[in-house]
Amino acid sequence: MGLAESPFLQACAGRIPSRTPVWILRQAGRYLPEYRAVRSRFPDFLSFIRTPEACAQVTCQPVDILGVDAAILFSDILTVLPPLGFDLAFREGEGPRISNPLRSGDGRELPLFDPVAELGYVHDAVRACRAALPPRTPLIGFAGAPWTVACYAVDGGGGKEFSRTRAWLHSDPSGFAKVLERIADVTADHLAAQAQAGCQALQIFESWGGIVAPSDYRRVILPSVERLIARLRERTDIPVIFYCNGASTLLGVLDGLPADVMAIDWRMSLSVARAHVGPRPLQGNFDPCLLHAPHDAIRKAVSLAHAQAAGGPWIANLGHGIMPDAPVAGLKALVDAVHALPPVVAEIED
Repeated sequence: MGLAESPFLQACAGRIPSRTPVWILRQAGRYLPEYRAVRSRFPDFLSFIRTPEACAQVTCQPVDILGVDAAILFSDILTVLPPLGFDLAFREGEGPRISNPLRSGDGRELPLFDPVAELGYVHDAVRACRAALPPRTPLIGFAGAPWTVACYAVDGGGGKEFSRTRAWLHSDPSGFAKVLERIADVTADHLAAQAQAGCQALQIFESWGGIVAPSDYRRVILPSVERLIARLRERTDIPVIFYCNGASTLLGVLDGLPADVMAIDWRMSLSVARAHVGPRPLQGNFDPCLLHAPHDAIRKAVSLAHAQAAGGPWIANLGHGIMPDAPVAGLKALVDAVHALPPVVAEIED
């Protein structure tokens, strides 16, 4: 079987796949002993993701261990920040930290940059992954959505409230929209370069979409996402997946977004999501903590999701990234349960 027969790519294209595909958000990660062995060779996270051979090694691990239907490049959504002029560091146990965050009214201009020149290590990792993966396994590239990247750039690191970013959105929406536009442009170029390097699909992570009101998202943020996808479409026609954490509040806003696949978190049922997206391919949305359940319970949850996703292609996944303490056996049980089911019947024309 080659890439043309990939169940994942068949589903992304809106066709009925040969079997229900499954891959897992953050599937290359700390829950795997094999990942931890590779990670231990590097003094910090940035040196790790800037080493293409190591990225390729951990990208391939879940394909070999779990039998998932797609690999996702091991990288980070914040790789675009250093070329934009931000001093980014990852501190052990603290996550990302930016020592020169962007502030409203500080007069800084975010530069355009050539992603091939500035982020070549990412694209080298794509090529290394493509060379190491089985020919039948698609590779997913990714980037953060403009709002999500801006949350880190303005607040200076990770969090849950991102109050500085939300304050700027409200106090100066037109000025903040310009920041989002610049992030959208460089992100589109970066994703297009990943496609050129060898990815077969691209995912946009709106990890913090759910922290704003739907009206504010529509008014200020959505135009930048539409701009990103439009610019990307000028450069590549491979499938685009849009993942929104907090989709239960925003699916009505995102109904018309021109992404090939809509991916959601676990806080809403697939049947409700299906009512919004229609026959468009749908990805998600198991609670990551389900992996701790007895395997019979995992199989029942998979069967229920399969029924709720009826009406279009379904790509099984978690609704958020896998947790570091997730049991590998539980994840394997989920993958096996998905593969045991027939493809969801899609009421669409091929």
